[in-house]
Amino acid sequence: MAATAPRNVFAFATTHEGRGPRSAPIGERHIAFDVVAGVIRNALAGHGDQRMPLLRQLWVELKRFGASNVRNIPLSRIRAIHDVHVEGPIDQPAALVISALAALLECETVFAFGPARDTSAVLAHNLPEAKIYALVPPDVEPLAAARSHPRPAAGNITRLTGWAETFDLSPYSGTSDLVIIDAGEASCDIREETDAAFSLLSELGTIVWDNYTHSAAAYAYLNALAPALDRPVFHLLGTGLALYSRWDIVRPDD
Repeated sequence: MAATAPRNVFAFATTHEGRGPRSAPIGERHIAFDVVAGVIRNALAGHGDQRMPLLRQLWVELKRFGASNVRNIPLSRIRAIHDVHVEGPIDQPAALVISALAALLECETVFAFGPARDTSAVLAHNLPEAKIYALVPPDVEPLAAARSHPRPAAGNITRLTGWAETFDLSPYSGTSDLVIIDAGEASCDIREETDAAFSLLSELGTIVWDNYTHSAAAYAYLNALAPALDRPVFHLLGTGLALYSRWDIVRPDD
């Protein structure tokens, strides 16, 4: 036994030394030239299909960085978000995040404005006991026709047809634990739907605006609205979602 141990140690040392010297760690500065050269090369090549996504993403980041009153936070700042598990199509990340928020908030009643059929269906799948009301414009196809996932259980979604400015929402006043607004490009729509959302909120209710980073109307309106509210409006980094909550859903920054 005494003679065997040294041979094993020696063999290991020889093998390890035979690998040669370790290469130096590669940092961002080492790849900077290749990245810049690639950007210039692809730009000069005239590949519009490559330029446009880059420009759109750059514009989103500039808006995020330049937001005057909406606070940017990582999703990890949401209390206990890592303990929530939801199911749904991977190509609908916003619907998954909204479903996780609804589960975390233990929502019993959800109200949605706009034609976000996928979001409502994913919510119905993950919160089968919740009452989900969806107010959609008259020309939008029924929610049950949503693709990509099973139809929700009967009665889980109640489809309402109309517009926030004219529909009688008084029967639902003060009952919604979560209100979802699928923000578009019309500033009048988001203003009317947001006003209606606050009338619908329960005592600890939450509003989520989808497409905050991609809708100029939503971006401008929420940054103007935020200072007038009693609680902050947050943008969840890595998503197009902004939220306001009457519950302390966001934990303090470390």
